[in-house]
Amino acid sequence: MGLFSPNVERMKKKNDMAGLVRCLQHKSPSVRYRAFLLLAGEKSIGDDIIKHLKKMLNDPDERVRTAATLKFAALGAPLLSKNLVELISEGGRKEKISLLKIIAGRGRDVDGPIMEAVVLALEDRNGIVKLNAMEAAGSTGSPHLVPRIAEYLNDRHPDMRIKVAQALCCIGNDAAVDHLIGLLADSDAGVRGAARACLENVDSPRVRMALHDARYARLIRGMGGLVPDRIETAKQIGVEGIAEGLPLLHRACRDRYKGVRIEAARSIAVFGDPSSVEVLSKILNDKYYDVRLEAVRALGRIAGQASIDALQPALEDKNKRVRGEARRAVSCLKTMGE
Repeated sequence: MGLFSPNVERMKKKNDMAGLVRCLQHKSPSVRYRAFLLLAGEKSIGDDIIKHLKKMLNDPDERVRTAATLKFAALGAPLLSKNLVELISEGGRKEKISLLKIIAGRGRDVDGPIMEAVVLALEDRNGIVKLNAMEAAGSTGSPHLVPRIAEYLNDRHPDMRIKVAQALCCIGNDAAVDHLIGLLADSDAGVRGAARACLENVDSPRVRMALHDARYARLIRGMGGLVPDRIETAKQIGVEGIAEGLPLLHRACRDRYKGVRIEAARSIAVFGDPSSVEVLSKILNDKYYDVRLEAVRALGRIAGQASIDALQPALEDKNKRVRGEARRAVSCLKTMGE
């Protein structure tokens, strides 16, 4: 602290709010930061002080901006995307987690910038940050986040997959329920239990079948078994036309073994269900051309503009066979739509 730096703590003791407000403009970032914390920590803050504190969201010092972002997020105030993105991208682990806990506490009171911050946090390199981001994602109740959440259905950490199940449970739309049914075949008992606990509160024929039908229980066991069992079960669903098995096939498209992914895509093609477009579009980026080829063929069996749009990247695939199949699929779909 410089020799002539103002004593903000003494100002606080003397209830010198005007002096603390002036310190928000001090040339020293440390003084501005301490003055902000003292003012923001007041139990009751008047609108005039709030106005000065809000200016600190644009402070040149990152630490001050971070403190301001956390404060106004906690107050439920709308925030600029740049503040939230900066905190999630460049802030420390503690600050990131603090923001995500605030977002989770706000529930469905979220806007575009907050959603952007949650999506960014889901990609964080730190596992604890990602766990908190998953909880925040679920608390938003946003169906738009289901595809992002689903990217972690096969995360190697069971704790993350449990958080995935809980987040999907909070959202609860058809796509979320689809993924929860798929999680019934998870290798971890805790994940299966989290998925089942949520599904038991969902009243629908397909959920009742997933939870109580003996034949479906065998499919779940097969999809949770060894690689040959998973391949055979994926094939069985298609051969026997078990449409209720689609959620299991959707999860199998994310299996770590390409043989399972291939057989899942082949069986998905049997049903031609629009709910499969999203998961098939994901495996169009698979590193194996034969997986991509089956995804293209399956999309070619699902009528609608969504399939045509999903196939566009495959028209530029590095593999000649995939490109050719994609051209045929798009041409066929366009003919069907005429």
